[in-house]
Amino acid sequence: MCNFTIEYPKSKDEMIQQLQIAIESQTNGLFEGDTTSGLFSFTAKGFELAGNYQINGDLVDLNITKKPWLLSCKRIETEIRTYIEKAE
Repeated sequence: MCNFTIEYPKSKDEMIQQLQIAIESQTNGLFEGDTTSGLFSFTAKGFELAGNYQINGDLVDLNITKKPWLLSCKRIETEIRTYIEKAE
């Protein structure tokens, strides 16, 4: 559905902790993963978002597998990039 790669040269342990807290605080938030790969899902504003990730060095490959049809892949990527930049 949506695939993109984000460069993240900082600590992967901290990134995973922050993402887990953020996702699990959402309605029906589920996060299962570590510093190599994982999956996530949550409900926001009545819509489900789900996906998985793989970390290879400083690159985080994201695959969004479920999203509202009105929400563009570009918007999801922008929101994730913004969140990660704020967390740095």
